[in-house]
Amino acid sequence: MKKIVFVIILIVSSLTLFSQSEGTANEKRMKYGFNLGINYSNVLENETLPSNASLSNNFGFRLGILADYKISNFLSISPKAEMSFNNSKVIFNNIDGTQTEYEVMPIDLDFMAHFVFKKNNENVSPYFFFGPNVKIPASKKPDNTSSFSTNFDFAIDFGIGLNKQFTYFNFSPELRYSYGLLNVNQHPSIQSLYFHNISLVFNFIE
Repeated sequence: MKKIVFVIILIVSSLTLFSQSEGTANEKRMKYGFNLGINYSNVLENETLPSNASLSNNFGFRLGILADYKISNFLSISPKAEMSFNNSKVIFNNIDGTQTEYEVMPIDLDFMAHFVFKKNNENVSPYFFFGPNVKIPASKKPDNTSSFSTNFDFAIDFGIGLNKQFTYFNFSPELRYSYGLLNVNQHPSIQSLYFHNISLVFNFIE
């Protein structure tokens, strides 16, 4: 957890220093802020699960920091760093009637670079975006040797949003789908699992 806090502090400091270095001349080009939202995990198997296993997906939440660099009136780049608390698992029904659970990507750090297409000169602007997302598991493997951790993932994000300009900040709710491309599974009884999720995120930008 100390490493996670350090990474977040480092990112915040870097964004702040970079925005200050832009100077007043480029002040409108570089903006930064934070976001929060809810997400629904969608773990999928590529091969058939064991007969005693089933998938369970549910809601979680996320929060993070972001920057927005305006390239033109139609294009900007938005790097984001978010911590996602997910709720997805594989449930195993044991012979003795008990159940064991394999949590898939319970907590992860998402590092994104979204290419955003919108009319920046409009007071209310719909937009769409896409870009890469690297997901790094943040939770350690439990001491219980019957539990297993998760591999890192590389995903492609895409979605739509609406930017509303207020006096002191911009408010941008967006709907995002993250399509995982790598097998994140480490459980020996399962061949492969792919981690997708859909998120409703509320961005607050200076």
